[in-house]
Amino acid sequence: MSRIAEWLKKAEDLARGHSKQADEVLDRAEQYVKERTGHKYDDQISKGADAVQRRYGGGGGAAGDEQSPDRPQSQAGSPPESQPQPQSQEERDRRPPPQG
Repeated sequence: MSRIAEWLKKAEDLARGHSKQADEVLDRAEQYVKERTGHKYDDQISKGADAVQRRYGGGGGAAGDEQSPDRPQSQAGSPPESQPQPQSQEERDRRPPPQG
């Protein structure tokens, strides 16, 4: 097994053991990427995040198939109301990336 495959397996095992924390990190990362792309690719980003959650069993469902109540279904161009949006590109650039 390659070194990257080993790291990915360890990350998956860790996420399986701490799915609530992994969900929080993934939600923050998802929101950050959506903001950085100007909400052009929200549907694709959400699909990718959902696939990651299904992989480790996160997202609230038994197999991760259900939408988490903390994670509303996004629509292209409309960010969740719970996250205030930065006012300018400069302000977005100053924000640190999500920690995880």
